[in-house]
Amino acid sequence: MRNSMTLIVVMSVALSSATAAYAQTENPLPKASDVLVRYGDDVEGWTIYANQTRGDCLLVRQDGPSAVQMGVTANKDVGYLGVFTKVDIGLQNGTKSDIFVSLDGHLYKGVVTSSSGELKGGYEGGYILTDDPKFKRDVAKKYKMIVFPKTKGAFVVDLKGTFKAMAVGRKCLKH
Repeated sequence: MRNSMTLIVVMSVALSSATAAYAQTENPLPKASDVLVRYGDDVEGWTIYANQTRGDCLLVRQDGPSAVQMGVTANKDVGYLGVFTKVDIGLQNGTKSDIFVSLDGHLYKGVVTSSSGELKGGYEGGYILTDDPKFKRDVAKKYKMIVFPKTKGAFVVDLKGTFKAMAVGRKCLKH
């Protein structure tokens, strides 16, 4: 238990530094008015989009009632991981709360800014900003992510194919 608490504190500091580097007032998720164009073929369930409005790229995967989206902030210095579900997890739109994600036993804590009510298809969730290379590596290499919002309702997101999809996403960013 003590090791888990130490890990939570360490990861909290690491993820918090990224959030300080990028203003939380700027939502990194694409806007409904952004022009998204598919970039290549789907990669193991992941769809890669070039956002022609912002000049960046994002990866999207839907799995049952859950969905995940990854990309970079407008200045491309910080990555974001959006986690969403159709299950009611008690989020209120625009609120900030702690969120924990477990990637094969590696626990990370971040601050999630909820986007409930703004999302298509009845999804609610939010995003985590990070520049932590360990977090990015775990997302790329692990096969499932357990999401624990501070509100209620943990859910699992399938990360199959993430490593290959992230490689295509990096190519997309270079174009």
